[in-house]
Amino acid sequence: MVALRRVGEGLVTLFLVALVTYFFTSKMPGNEAAVICGPSGPACIRHETALLYLNHPFFARFFHWLGELFQGHLGLTLAPPIPISTVLLAAYPITLELIIYSQVIAIVVAIPAAMYGALRANRMFDKVSTAASFATLSLPNFIVGPLLVLIFAVKLAWFPGPASNVPSLWSDPGQNLYVMFLPSLTLAVGSIAVYQRLLRADMIATLEEDYILMARAKGLSTARILFRHALRPSTFSTMTVGGVQIGGLIAGAIIAETVFSLHGLGSVLTAAVAAKDLPTVQAVTIIVAVFYILCNLLIDFLYTLIDPRGRRGRRA
Repeated sequence: MVALRRVGEGLVTLFLVALVTYFFTSKMPGNEAAVICGPSGPACIRHETALLYLNHPFFARFFHWLGELFQGHLGLTLAPPIPISTVLLAAYPITLELIIYSQVIAIVVAIPAAMYGALRANRMFDKVSTAASFATLSLPNFIVGPLLVLIFAVKLAWFPGPASNVPSLWSDPGQNLYVMFLPSLTLAVGSIAVYQRLLRADMIATLEEDYILMARAKGLSTARILFRHALRPSTFSTMTVGGVQIGGLIAGAIIAETVFSLHGLGSVLTAAVAAKDLPTVQAVTIIVAVFYILCNLLIDFLYTLIDPRGRRGRRA
């Protein structure tokens, strides 16, 4: 029942996002039919206006567009007329890889650092990691990206710089990871700081619980206590922030794609806005909204796996 309610809430949210997106893009200056026709004349503009449903009232146009969307028809880009689905299929793997790689890097770095800092709170490592976290939080992606390029691509030449060819993950996974490492690290830096600070604070509180003291009294090893008993109940705040942060990651991916000249959804959206390509802007916005809602539904599902109390409450 709860799962159905969450899916229903997600669909309502998606409908509202579609309505707001279509409303504001329809109010942007310019005429789609005129852009498509160019100098072809009034006859062409009248034909394209009827074809694009532009001569109908707002809600008639909106529900026609929504119906086409549900059927998988995203429409055509304005100039040149290419299926938007083709453009998105070529671009979305870059953005998806950026987000996934960045979160893998953030988790791999943040969890051990948070656990070690919580175990030795207010000692040297904890103080240094805290200072580093606050320092990285103050650096936006458009500063971190060029700094990483300067250090690791220009000075040290360890990684390729911007505009490098990104091979498919399935055809050449090693080269794909190698090329995508710096853009992913650019996106991961902020997440590392957030996850490390949240998990450290929650784990310090967890390590003071009675069942942790009992585990220590039984002679369990520190590693077993940390990984078996303390880590799972300390991850709720981190998971919540991770779900909320998906929107920020998508915005950060646009910056990373711009800095490293990657052809992802960010570059597609930027080019579409510059060209006043409203159908592409609408399609990208909806795709991003669907991704955001699915990620938050996944976070809700993971809560039930991590916290058995949620499952017992639902059964009751």
